[in-house]
Amino acid sequence: MATHDVQDDRTATATAAKTDLTAAVAAHYDEPEWLVRRRRQAWATYHSLPMPDRVAHLWRYTDPKHFVLTTENLLPAATDAASTNARRLWETEELSGVALWQGGQVAHLHLDPKLTQAGVLLMELHRASKEYQRLVEAQMGRAVKDDHGKFEALNAAVWQAGLFLHVPRHVVIEKPIHLIIAGDGHSPFLAPRILVGLEEGSQATVVTEFVSPKDDEFAANTVVEAEVGQAASLRLVGVQRWGERVTSHFTQRAVLARDARMLMVWAGLGAEISKADLGTLLEGRGSSVNLLGMSFGQRDQHFDQHTVHDHRASDTLSDLDFKIVLKDRARSAYTGLIRIEPHATNCEAYQENRNLLLSLGTRADTIPELEILNDEVRCTHGATIGPLDEDELFYLAARGIPRAEAVRMIVAGFVEPTLKAVPEDLQERLRSYVDERVKEI
Repeated sequence: MATHDVQDDRTATATAAKTDLTAAVAAHYDEPEWLVRRRRQAWATYHSLPMPDRVAHLWRYTDPKHFVLTTENLLPAATDAASTNARRLWETEELSGVALWQGGQVAHLHLDPKLTQAGVLLMELHRASKEYQRLVEAQMGRAVKDDHGKFEALNAAVWQAGLFLHVPRHVVIEKPIHLIIAGDGHSPFLAPRILVGLEEGSQATVVTEFVSPKDDEFAANTVVEAEVGQAASLRLVGVQRWGERVTSHFTQRAVLARDARMLMVWAGLGAEISKADLGTLLEGRGSSVNLLGMSFGQRDQHFDQHTVHDHRASDTLSDLDFKIVLKDRARSAYTGLIRIEPHATNCEAYQENRNLLLSLGTRADTIPELEILNDEVRCTHGATIGPLDEDELFYLAARGIPRAEAVRMIVAGFVEPTLKAVPEDLQERLRSYVDERVKEI
């Protein structure tokens, strides 16, 4: 992978800043002037921010140098993206829409014509930035600001193509919309950006799947922003199935308005090094979020996961259940933050992270954090790390079950409560991915 060691970050920043890549990226995609200006601002922010400090707890377990690329690899690459997989998916499953993002461009889009007539927008982000500037400009960078972090600023500066979904007031999308983010086999850097917006009283389910060939080697920097309007309901499912030679930096934030509801599901299954930052900003009174997460690590995979539920309004609710399974020499670090602002009273927040270690060479770190700035709240958190229970293995062996099969049964039982909490219409696809990983144990 095209990475480099940064011996002196100040020197590297000054050298890289001499080349403004945003002009080349903007020209490549023929972007409107407002977006070009925004890229330039983000580029300046990227170079003004120092490399993350390894002393800071969010980077204690992962070296940020893994996500630094040489300048030439940040430029968009020409590619002939195939849409076969997206068409097949559309033809074989009941979906409201499907999009394929491959190799830095959107290769295929299909939305139910009835939804188009109802005003639903599913389109390439560059097109939306021209035809629906007001909507895009208002949302881009609101949930994930450029100064959120150095690599979020990098995405804002050099993101390639993107996807834009907007659902008007009181429109209910009954079947999922499936977004496929795929590698193309030769691009060294992929930088998708996804914007999802639901207006008041609308409902939608969005499944985003990240996939690439097993031996494909590249770096991915992805940002997903979601806005859930008043009394709207969004189910946002992310399935990370990158090949095991991929380095992935992923940031996702959702902003919830009054009485908005959200289900966030995350499955981390692929990549060699994966850093995922998942969060919700509960800005509206009475809003609620339920986050269900799971990760399966094997061989030398490295997962670093951070979640944050920021309660900025009263009477808000957050609930989190994150399960992690590791084998061989895999490693996981989980940090979960619950923040409740001083004026946000009568909030409830729950957080649970459980880690199952199948091999002696694995390691899991878990850090639950509470930042509660008023007394009128109810918060609980829990975390466990442990190996397989030998008593359970003995019990199954005594009934004639081979050890390998017994291990698979225990792992399946470990994640089953999380899978059962996923709505039935989403369970089948997620369960199929989990079953694949369990069979490899």
